[in-house]
Amino acid sequence: MRAIFQDTGAFQQTIGASVTFNGVGLHSGQQCAATVRPAGADAGIVFRRLDLGEGVNEVAASPRCVRNTRHGTTLAADNGASVATVEHLLAALRLAGVDNARIDVFGPEVPILDGSADIFLNAFNEAGCDLQPAPRRGIALPDGPFTVRDGERLIEIVPGERCVIDITIEFADCIIGRQSLRLDLAAVTDCARMASARTFCRVEEIDLLRAAGLARGGSLENSLVVDGEKLLNRSGLRDAQEFALHKALDLVGDLYLLGVPVLGRIRAVKPGHDLNVRMAQALQDAAEDRSVPAERRARRSVAALA
Repeated sequence: MRAIFQDTGAFQQTIGASVTFNGVGLHSGQQCAATVRPAGADAGIVFRRLDLGEGVNEVAASPRCVRNTRHGTTLAADNGASVATVEHLLAALRLAGVDNARIDVFGPEVPILDGSADIFLNAFNEAGCDLQPAPRRGIALPDGPFTVRDGERLIEIVPGERCVIDITIEFADCIIGRQSLRLDLAAVTDCARMASARTFCRVEEIDLLRAAGLARGGSLENSLVVDGEKLLNRSGLRDAQEFALHKALDLVGDLYLLGVPVLGRIRAVKPGHDLNVRMAQALQDAAEDRSVPAERRARRSVAALA
């Protein structure tokens, strides 16, 4: 199966002004900060771990740099620099239309904030975007559907000129149950619903996560917690389909590791970070960056290997 990078008819954009986010890391429990800064055309999205001191500390937002997908997406470069829980920030950049950004991070992960992408997206919309003199590209599938599977779980992308997501999740043993919905990434209301959806877990998972060194910064302030047929958050749900919306948000963020929007209808059944990243990696491998300018390929390679 073949994938290609093609012009979308739009220009690339970078964020109009730097924006800083401070808060606890979901898994590390440490205080973290991330500053999103403008970057030049064709620069893509690159993280810098400034707390690691001087030297090479860049990590490219690329499927090839993914090192872990357990309860979040972690990027790492060969230089040893890593940054975790990048998916919500990447999703907000995609929804805001930001193609190029440098993200300076203090701490091992991006702050979880309220567990959604809402604060990120609102800040990006307030900062605005600057147009850049370079065409925006998208990834398209000229030969038909592209699918990755894991048993009954799957992600399938069907060719199209815009991105529409059909998603189904199922947690039959608790209040979440089965949820299905369709989202159009060109629709402002759909993007806002997705951005506001918070991460979630079941109460019986918490001790296991913390024993594994995860979720040390998790709380009812930044996560939905389900206990059988009850939701422990007194504030309740922001949307009746918040659980499915958040899985869609994770999918959008993980696919934006490609650095370009996916053109087509995406059907996702019980997706997760592992399957999302497998799709991103498969698309990148299939496209082979043949139509991306040589200068951009070189920059991506330097960022990935630095």
